[in-house]
Amino acid sequence: MCDENWSTHWMTYEDADTDRGIVHDVCNGIRLITDTGVGDPVETVALSIAGAEAAEALAQALEGEWALYTPGQVTATASAVFSQLEGVLANLRALNTTLSRMEARRETAFTGAARERVEHAAAAVEFACGFAPAAISELQSLPQLLELPADAHELLTAVAGLLGPDAELRTFHGVGAYQEDDSGFGCGCEVLITHDGEVWSLHRGDSEWTMTRENDGKPQPDGSTTYASWIELTPTPTTSHPQHLAAEIRRALALPPQR
Repeated sequence: MCDENWSTHWMTYEDADTDRGIVHDVCNGIRLITDTGVGDPVETVALSIAGAEAAEALAQALEGEWALYTPGQVTATASAVFSQLEGVLANLRALNTTLSRMEARRETAFTGAARERVEHAAAAVEFACGFAPAAISELQSLPQLLELPADAHELLTAVAGLLGPDAELRTFHGVGAYQEDDSGFGCGCEVLITHDGEVWSLHRGDSEWTMTRENDGKPQPDGSTTYASWIELTPTPTTSHPQHLAAEIRRALALPPQR
């Protein structure tokens, strides 16, 4: 079995997940079962399928250019993946024990060959699992050369600079007076982007980065403006990579790539 010390990295990242609580949101469905204890085969099979779907989805996610920003995020992800590998090892051997119990209860028979195959697979996984500590140690030693924005305002400022002269940062608070809005609407500042003679507003709304076209706004009697349509961008965190958000804006507006 692997040394358990390496596995604390993904646990630490989960504890520090204070931006949107996405780790807890994704895991809550599984915890509905595990917190009360798995009690029947339906729940057991459900957990196995959930794990398979998560692994498949992760493989697809990691294909994206902006899947991860920092070596620390790579380390947390690798730690979780190796932890899954250790889980696979334990599960394969538990499956063999389950087959033995089923044969003893006369619910099946002649499980020897099947259990031997599963044990061979478990041995291969155990060999691969042994590389985890050294791999995580190497990842931990990688330098982080990127400093991500600390808040929504820093991200807006950086994106405005990346988009060039056609983008203007409009600030609605004084220097040093910035405070994140707990409702998910940032500080109220925006970036105005001129494209094909039209002006678009990039702003924070309902914990999402959103773009609206100024000409689509409908003034209301109370002085506010409403929009019937808007563009929701990825990524959503306030500490996202500025180049990632800028790339999504360019894609949404079909702007040429940054040079």
